[in-house]
Amino acid sequence: MLVRLTLEDFFFIKGQEVEFGKGLNVITGETGTGKSLTLSSLLFLMGQEGEYPEGTSVEAEFITGEEQVILRREVLRGRSRYYLNGRGSTRKVAEELLSAHLLLQGQNDKRKIVRADFQREVYDRFANAFELRREVEKVYQERVELVERIRNIKDRRLERELKKKLLQEEIREVEEIGLTPEDYLGLKRRLEEINLGERINRLVQESLSGMENSYEGLMKAMKALRELAYYRDVKEDLERLEVFGEALLEAKRHAERLFLYYSQEELDLLNEKLYKVQRLERKHLMSYPNLWERAQKLKEELRGLEEEEDVEELEKRLERLEERLQELYGELSRKRLGARESFERKVLEYLRSMGLEKASFRVDFEENAGRYGKEQVRFLFSSYGREEGDISQVASGGEVSRLSLALFMLLPPVQTYVLDEVDTGISGITSLKLARLLKELSLNTQLITITHSPAIASAGDRHFATRKEHLGDSIFIKLEELKGEERLKEIARLMGKVSEKTLEGAKELIREVCGV
Repeated sequence: MLVRLTLEDFFFIKGQEVEFGKGLNVITGETGTGKSLTLSSLLFLMGQEGEYPEGTSVEAEFITGEEQVILRREVLRGRSRYYLNGRGSTRKVAEELLSAHLLLQGQNDKRKIVRADFQREVYDRFANAFELRREVEKVYQERVELVERIRNIKDRRLERELKKKLLQEEIREVEEIGLTPEDYLGLKRRLEEINLGERINRLVQESLSGMENSYEGLMKAMKALRELAYYRDVKEDLERLEVFGEALLEAKRHAERLFLYYSQEELDLLNEKLYKVQRLERKHLMSYPNLWERAQKLKEELRGLEEEEDVEELEKRLERLEERLQELYGELSRKRLGARESFERKVLEYLRSMGLEKASFRVDFEENAGRYGKEQVRFLFSSYGREEGDISQVASGGEVSRLSLALFMLLPPVQTYVLDEVDTGISGITSLKLARLLKELSLNTQLITITHSPAIASAGDRHFATRKEHLGDSIFIKLEELKGEERLKEIARLMGKVSEKTLEGAKELIREVCGV
């Protein structure tokens, strides 16, 4: 229930706090005194865009059970700020919260009730088909997405095959080399060892060659000394040369063991692989370890392409989804058809209680299978019992107001209804009927009604009036609660002018409408 509305610098309202009560709250006032600013302030609070002056703010306090909710919107430095119970909030939260607490019915009703989505919403909720329709929407959307998916797969088939070939070629280039990054490092180490071995072997060979020449020279020297021994004593020299010869042989055997052995076949194979690696690195401008890692990722991508959902399986799934959708269509249609007579009767009861005794109203189902079922829900209306037509073409402003009120009353109840000039085009006995209807409705929900009707004003549990005041060149609007004589004078003014007769008429009207 809306218990308080505070407006600051809201157009001509400079500072106003209004406390609403249970039951029927009515707002009256002269034309042009800003009666509809109450509705406008709530729309502002719900996030309606507009040219609002600096400092504009609206605060609403709601009571739900034991919970108090205070919502505020203010305009500072050209930007809107929202607060929920004193803490920063958002426009979306404000709109959702207010939509849950109150329902606004006013000057834009014609634009609202002729919309297909509004008519469908009202009717499906009344028919207890709202959740079923949501299921239809869900399955329909799944079908749309699946159809698109199948189409995309078929369209991409050629593109996918081309991409698979490119991936396979890139993977093949790496796999043909047959080396992991670890193998590649091992290959490089082995080539480094062979290159070093070639240098070592060359030096060993030179050493052996020198020792070979030295040994041959030593053998010649020893032969000559042996012949010389017949003429001179050269025993010690021979012994020295023999020792040197043995040392030279030992050095030669040791040098021979320093040779590194590898096959030319191994060297050729290693060089061939290294050449392939280097050629691939130049082609792709990246190192072999990075190439190998990329190949592994390409394999995963290739598997994804090869494992892409089978179109035939998806088409079978689409068939099952289509069958389910048709089942839901049938259930939804049965619920809608089953509620039509009751819905039409209820609407007509409300319309007749608001003075449209000759009105006719019909729910039409136009074949149009889609997201919301296999039929389009349309409301047709006639105020004089003639052939019903589209509301936007056949209903006057007053009739739209009453029709919209009847439809709102068939929606699930909310805590607060705000009704703006629902009495447009209504007078006489019809005003009394409408006043009693609003009084009855206010027993179970809070009503805030902006009205010109003395009968509706008489039905109010609380009565507020707008006043326009002037201060120099400035205009201010005040909203004050009326009680006692002040209230009687306002009802009398609504009856024509304030006089003894109209004051007495106001008292009688209160007794007749309220039954007191």
